[in-house]
Order: sequence, then C-alpha cells, then structure tokens
Amino acid sequence: MRMITILFFMPAPAGYLPRHSDAALATALRSAPIVLLDGARGVGKTTSAHRLAASSVRLPDDLEQLRVDPAAYLGSLAPPVLLDEWQLAGTDILWTLKRLVDDDPTPGRFILAGSVEPATYGPTYPLTGRAIRIVMRPMTWAELNGRGAQTSVLTQLLAGGPPILGQSLGDDFDLSRLGTPGFPAARALPDPRHFLDAYAAATSQRAGDEGRDASRLLRAMRVLATLTGQAVPDQRVWEAADITKITWKGYDDLLVRVHFSAALPAFETNRLKRLTAYPKRFLSDTAMALALSGLTVDDLRSNPTTAGRYLESFVLQQVRPLVDALGGAAMHLRTGAGEREVDLVIEMGGPVVGIEVKNGTRPGLGDARHLEWMRDQMGDRFAFGLVLHTGRDAYPLSDGITAFPIGLLAG
Repeated sequence: MRMITILFFMPAPAGYLPRHSDAALATALRSAPIVLLDGARGVGKTTSAHRLAASSVRLPDDLEQLRVDPAAYLGSLAPPVLLDEWQLAGTDILWTLKRLVDDDPTPGRFILAGSVEPATYGPTYPLTGRAIRIVMRPMTWAELNGRGAQTSVLTQLLAGGPPILGQSLGDDFDLSRLGTPGFPAARALPDPRHFLDAYAAATSQRAGDEGRDASRLLRAMRVLATLTGQAVPDQRVWEAADITKITWKGYDDLLVRVHFSAALPAFETNRLKRLTAYPKRFLSDTAMALALSGLTVDDLRSNPTTAGRYLESFVLQQVRPLVDALGGAAMHLRTGAGEREVDLVIEMGGPVVGIEVKNGTRPGLGDARHLEWMRDQMGDRFAFGLVLHTGRDAYPLSDGITAFPIGLLAG
C-alpha cells in the first residue's frame, strides 16, 4: 500500500493564499469584457480581483467622483478596472457599463466585485451576453493552507480519473477542522467565535437596512444553522423562527443575495421516481453554522448524529468551489419517504457522481447501499460513488463505489 503523509495543521502562509477560483477568474477576463465576482462579504473577492486589476474604483470612497460622469470616469481608467462593491453605485451603473463595452467589447475591461446582489435589476438585465459571473465561496481547507492552486483529488476524479486505491493518511480526520472559518480575516484568530458572532450580527443588520426586523432575521439564521444537513420545507423554518411565511420569504431572499445561505437543491431525473423537491439547508460556512447553533467541537464529539450533519456541511464547503470551477452542479437526492438518500450528487453534464458522508473511520458495504441503488437506477449515467469517511484509507466497497478519506479529499 502506498503511504501518503499530509500535514494539515501547518501555519497559514504569509501573503496571498491561492484560490480555486483564480484560474476561472483569469480565464473569464480573457473571454468577456465584464466579469462579475460575487460572494459573501469577507471571502477575499477584493484581494483576488485586485491582483489582476490595473486600476480600482473603491466604493463608497470613490462614489462621489464616479457619479459626476460615470462613463467618462470609467472610460479613462486603465483596464481591467476593478469596481469594488459596485452595487453601492446602484444598478444604473450597469447601463453605463453596457454602453462602454458595446462601444469597445475588448475582453477584460471591468471586474465587478460585490457581496450583496441587488433585490431587483429593473425591467431588464443590461449585462446579458456581456458578462461572466463567478462566485467566490468561503475558503476550503486546501486554500487556508496555501494549496488552492494545486489540482485536488476530487478535481482529478471529476475530470474522469478513477479513484486511486491504496492511498492512506497518517491520521484520522479531526472534527476540530469544522470550527475553522473560511473567512481569510479569521484564519489566524485563536478563538474565531467573536468574529463569527460579529459577522452574523452585521448580516442580520442588512434586514434593518432594508426595512425589516434585524432581530427576527438573526433568529431565522439560527434556525437555519440548526437545520444544517436536513431537507425540510420552508414551513419548518418559518414556524421554528416564529415568523410569518411572507416574512420568511423576504429573509430567505436576503440571505441568498448576501451569500450567507447556501442551500443544496434537490436532484431531479426521470430515471428516479418520487424524489423530494425540498432543498437541503446549509450555510456557506460550517464554522458559522456551528456558532449560530451554539455548538462546539466537543458537542459534536459527544453526539455522532449531529456531528454527521455538520461534517456533511464541511464536505460541501470543500466540494462546491471545485464543482464551480469545472462547470458542474451540486445537488442532493432523497426519495419522498426518505427510504433512499444520497448526501451529495454532482452532475457533470451527463455523468453523475454520488457521495455519501459518514462520521466513521471504516465504512462497510452497508454504508454504500444507497449509492448501489443510485448506480443501478442511473445505469450508464452513474460515473462513480464515494463513501467519504473520517478514517485514513481508500479502498473498494462495491462495483464503482469507493471508500475515501475526507482528509485526502480536503487536501
């Protein structure tokens, strides 16, 4: 058996930490005149974009001079021009950009970075056919440890490579990693809970800025955090948060627009019948979900069932940026009665990959039964299945299904 030694708890590297989205951002700038870089506040959008920009417009600091003559001001700057927190200028700025790039459609003219998607763009969307959108998510474990530019094991698998059996880690996966935030500013803090509390409070205040009740939004955020990894109807959320359906719809829209909530949609196919349409509830950052739920890593160690749900959230946080980079889609699969469930389904055009997450160090054939069902139902669309676990070894479980260490996946 080939042994691989990986050091996980290395100090955070000095300087820029490469991101999984860096290559996609550079490619987009060579392909379209405008690149929209979206994502939650504090995930590193400005830092990544600034490395590629020749000039920058920082809002709200530069808002006054931008408003005098937006077209003349933006047209005078050397491209690529970074328009940071662009939404503060209002959606009318998009029409200015449309006119500029219609006159000169050279790729790589503007990068629009923002953390709040506007509630409405008006009657039409001016950047159709002129912009590429990239979402930057909270940092993965690989990114936090300076390996964001390296090709991950999962990327190799999704690109068509078979699972490499016989790989082994030096240690089991430690649940303490779930408490590490994916926000660059928090990575070196000895206790990030104060940062997370302040971040959640600032997010809830967005409700106040839009004329809603900030305290009720924070309560709804805590409910979402406790529902991590569960596929439940919206009614379960608004009733638990003690708010109305209409209030929840407004809050849900806001949390999606600020990239705080990151639900996993349900997989749909005519090959499988009676599938649930409910999304699985997740926040974009696992450490944030733990903080809002009032849970510690010790709580997880004492409650394996709860730990399993937040472990699934951690895996999703590692996987989503890689799937984004490959142009795939991440979903979950669950039959209506719950008798069959696959934690994560990745669709890469035609082929699909099934992933189960197990809070255990040595999964057996019984842990692959839902993936076997999916494989048999999906036929030639089923690429392979992984049972991700907290142990050290990769080994076969069934035809096309492999037990694989989370630690090796997170890299």
